[in-house]
Amino acid sequence: MTLLQLVLNGLVQGSLYVIVALGLTLIFGVLVKINFAHAEFLMLAAFAGVVSIDTFNLSYGVSVLVATLVGASLGVAIEFGIFRPLRKRRTDELRPLVATVGVSILLQNLALLYFGPNPRQYQSPYMQKTIELGELYLSYQRAIVFVVAVAAICALFVFLRRTAPGRAMRAVSQDSDAASLMGINVSRIVLMTFVIGSALAGLGGGLLGPMLVIEPTVGANIIVLSFAIVVIGGFGNVNGTVIAGLLVGIIESLVTGYLEAGLSSLAIFGVLLLTLAVRPTGLIAERVEQNV
Repeated sequence: MTLLQLVLNGLVQGSLYVIVALGLTLIFGVLVKINFAHAEFLMLAAFAGVVSIDTFNLSYGVSVLVATLVGASLGVAIEFGIFRPLRKRRTDELRPLVATVGVSILLQNLALLYFGPNPRQYQSPYMQKTIELGELYLSYQRAIVFVVAVAAICALFVFLRRTAPGRAMRAVSQDSDAASLMGINVSRIVLMTFVIGSALAGLGGGLLGPMLVIEPTVGANIIVLSFAIVVIGGFGNVNGTVIAGLLVGIIESLVTGYLEAGLSSLAIFGVLLLTLAVRPTGLIAERVEQNV
C-alpha cells in the first residue's frame, strides 16, 4: 500500500475521530466538565442505526439521522438528569464526573441486557463499491463518511463563528457569569452544547456502524482515542481538536501499514506524552477562556 493511500485512509479515519472528539471538547469548553458517558452515547446511537435498518428497513442515510437524533436525545437526558441538578446544588467538581462514570456503566449493562453480547453490524449498500483515482482507491462507504464528517465539521465552525447562538456559546465558554449579565440564557446555551456535542457522538456512531461490529463496549476504544485527541489538541480547543484528530488518524494508518496494527496505540499515546511534555496546553495554545 502506497504512502498516499495510507495518508488518505488516515484522513478518513481521522475525520471520524474528529467528529467524536469535538463533542467532548465542546462540552468541556463550555462547562469545563468531561462526560464519561460519551462513549456509550456513540454505542447506543450505533445500535439505534442497526435497529432502524434491520427492524424497520430504513435506508442507511435515515439510519445515520436516527443515530444522530438518539445521541442528541441522550445529551438532553444527561443535562437535565445529572449536570443541571448538580449545578443548582453547587456541588463539588468531582460529583458530575463520578455520575457520568455511573451512567456509562449503566448504559453498557442495559445494552448488554437488551441487545445481547453478540456483535451486530450495519448493512450498507456502499461497502462493496470503490472509487479509483489512479493508484488511490476508496470505498463509496468511506467516501460518504469522509464527506459527511467534513461537512459536519465545517457546519460546526460556521455555527460557532457566524451565528448568534454560536457566539453566545463562545461567550459562555469565556465567562459564564459575564455572559449571564449580558442577557445570555446560560442554561439554554449549556443545553444546546449538550445537544450538539452528543449529536456529534451519535453521528459518529451512525457513520462508524458499517465499518465496525457493534457491541456494548464498541465505544470504549474510540473514546480513548478521542480523549487523546482532545488532550493533544488542547482541552476545549476546537481548532486543535480538528488538527489532532486528523494527525491521529494518519499516525494510526501509517503505523498499521508499515509496522503492525498493535503498535498504533503505542505510537498515538507516545505522541500524547510528548505533547504533554513539550506543549501541555495542546498543539494550538490559546487561553482557556477563549477555546470555543
